[in-house]
Amino acid sequence: MFLVVGQGNPGERYARTRHNLGFMVLDRLGLEFRERGEALLAEVEVEGEKGFFLKPLTYYNLSGQAVAPLMRFYKIPPERLLVVHDEMDLPLGRLRFKAGGNPAGNRGVASIAEALGTMAFHRLRLGIGKPPSRELGAEYVLSPFLPQEWPVVERVLEAAKEAVLCWVREGLPPCAGRFNGLDLSQGLGGKG
Repeated sequence: MFLVVGQGNPGERYARTRHNLGFMVLDRLGLEFRERGEALLAEVEVEGEKGFFLKPLTYYNLSGQAVAPLMRFYKIPPERLLVVHDEMDLPLGRLRFKAGGNPAGNRGVASIAEALGTMAFHRLRLGIGKPPSRELGAEYVLSPFLPQEWPVVERVLEAAKEAVLCWVREGLPPCAGRFNGLDLSQGLGGKG
């Protein structure tokens, strides 16, 4: 059994913001989500394995409240959890699989780690680049992408959709090898 969590914030106000890349990736999968507790949930079967795709409705920084109960109820091991989230430490156009590590200031990832009591889950980090200054971090992640960034965002969303499906079918190592080196930033002068 597996669980893929797309991080984001509920509501139209946040729909096209940098912090909602995780939601956007799950939306690309064309799944039918239904409300369950503090989340939108889609149940699927992939090659004989039951799994779930989840969009927390708790707001980004409290994602663990929606993730942990499902993990416990279905006894899903941490290595079968993939969290898809935006990442300021990567430029726009880059994506990276990662196992474990630390939240590096990402409060949504920290919330999941705290609720599960471990960081032993997998992540698909989607680059959004750095804010103009550290103090503007919260404002930056809640801001919409600029019009000139959308062609790159679209390429990232398509690649991330394929990366998620790869992870479900093949696990982390082969998918990291396939996707971690991609640079989809064409149109931004190679800059993130």
